[in-house]
Amino acid sequence: MSAASLKLKKETPNVDSYGSADIDEDLFEVEDENETPARSSSVQSGWAAAKKVASSQTKSFTTDFKFDEDVQLIKFISDEPMAFMQHWVNRPGKKSFISTGEDDPLLKVGSIPSPKFAFTVLNISDEEPEVQLMTVGVRLCGQLEKLASNPKTGPLNRADLYWAVSKSGQGTKTSYSVVPVKERDLAEEWELDPVAVAELVKTAKPLGSEALQTSTKAELAEIAREIAASN
Repeated sequence: MSAASLKLKKETPNVDSYGSADIDEDLFEVEDENETPARSSSVQSGWAAAKKVASSQTKSFTTDFKFDEDVQLIKFISDEPMAFMQHWVNRPGKKSFISTGEDDPLLKVGSIPSPKFAFTVLNISDEEPEVQLMTVGVRLCGQLEKLASNPKTGPLNRADLYWAVSKSGQGTKTSYSVVPVKERDLAEEWELDPVAVAELVKTAKPLGSEALQTSTKAELAEIAREIAASN
């Protein structure tokens, strides 16, 4: 189902539902998908390795939700987040890596991971609405927890609530706005058919850990060697 079929109005709504939650937080830098990664030295031999590499190509990871200055309408599909520790490595190509725990090779070269929290959301503002992972840092997660525990706004995935989210500023000056939107206001404020949207929501399922782009210990060891060589 496309956004056009839902008659989405891509304008900043005049939302008066409960009020907004503005959060100042530098969540994480956005990775540049156009950067060329360093040549990998992780080459394996044998039929077993070939099958493993071939099977890995069939995995389709979920799209990450990207906060934008334009207001986006979302629906929380999960009521609670998945929590994990994530490294940020300033290098060409992929920069964020989920920690494997105490045996994490990146810890040995001084990389300190930060706590991250991922929620399953349905991004209704996309041209083709889809389920995405919204990854946030500690402070924004704390604000979402307050909203989730408030009887007027919780749980986050309650049936009669949607959310208008946006960001402003850059870096440490980034501010995030999370505003509850009542289902009854979808038609007037967003020009959306509440029935059509509700049917779309029914098809969305919470994502599990398999949706996260995790790295093996061997892959992290290779990144650790890069860091050691650059120091």
